[in-house]
Amino acid sequence: MLRLKVATMFVTVVLATNPLFGQSVVLGNGNTETVIDATAGGAFSTEPHDYTYFSFTTGSTVEITDTEATESTEWHIAFKRTEIKLNSGVSGPSEVKGFNITSDTEIVSEDLFSTLSSLDVPSTDSFVKDEAAYAMKGWYSYDPVTHIISASKTPYIITTSDGSYGKIIIDNLQEPGRSNAGVVSLRWVMGNGTDLNGEEKTATIDLSSNNEAYFSLANETLVDVDDASNSDSWDLHFNGYTIKMNGGMSGSGKASAMPMEGEEFENIAVAPDHGYNSDQSGSIFGATYGGWYNYDRVTHLMSSKNHVYLIDTGNSVYKMQIKNYYGEVGGSPVSAIYTFQWRELNVTNTAISAQSWGQIKQHLTR
Repeated sequence: MLRLKVATMFVTVVLATNPLFGQSVVLGNGNTETVIDATAGGAFSTEPHDYTYFSFTTGSTVEITDTEATESTEWHIAFKRTEIKLNSGVSGPSEVKGFNITSDTEIVSEDLFSTLSSLDVPSTDSFVKDEAAYAMKGWYSYDPVTHIISASKTPYIITTSDGSYGKIIIDNLQEPGRSNAGVVSLRWVMGNGTDLNGEEKTATIDLSSNNEAYFSLANETLVDVDDASNSDSWDLHFNGYTIKMNGGMSGSGKASAMPMEGEEFENIAVAPDHGYNSDQSGSIFGATYGGWYNYDRVTHLMSSKNHVYLIDTGNSVYKMQIKNYYGEVGGSPVSAIYTFQWRELNVTNTAISAQSWGQIKQHLTR
């Protein structure tokens, strides 16, 4: 059985020069390498800034829009900035499922990809479909002993629906219930560009009667919204214990968030220009399953953790590893240019059950 060893690694940004976007090349070792332009608003992209869709079967991108992708079975995986989704669940009509073979959030050696074989593939009940993952999902906490629900007081650096920078914190919940958060108290600062030292604003939002509420941070008020998916008048949507942001899968805006655990709200002075997550499909590449990248808050660079993912398309199982997030375009470095390697596995029998696989994973790093 495969054993994973945590590698001590120094982050190096390797630039892929003049990549052939969307094309796959079979390497001498039999692995396939693909470069994807997932800039979605940056280099070479045009409106409406859709995801870039890819098929393992054809080894190439699928030229469809986000709207068309909701009804298409031609794609397996899609990329947009730091977000990656699979064609299943909330993301698409197919049954493409994934599995992260790497434990937790550790960085592993890139060599792990080569040692993984079909004998290491767990049974199909270990694979998962895409589910909703909200950018501000960690804003409250639940104590299983006392059964008390309270604000986690995690500050977030955000972008609003129009792309403006800001910071926000949920300070308090008054009389939260089983189905709603009660009266929510929040503070926020709208940035002057990336400068977050502006005037602090406060508001309370009453959800105690299972109300829904759309809120505009720029206008400091609740707003009435008829068509939330096509409206730029709101930034946050409160419903029960869910806060949606007007961006990604929740809206047409540019709202996104970056949690700043361990930081004091008052001490957050500058917003980085990338590293944010919008509301998105929670695939195996997301934080729930360890996350595919590390973000350096000093250099503002992203680096792959080299996790190895298994993608079950229904007809085949592929192993996949993200190698790089940066490319060189016109002599300049560009982010969201993915380089990943992949290979089809000859899987004829996946006898390891989900429960057994969970026990095996506990020993992988020993």
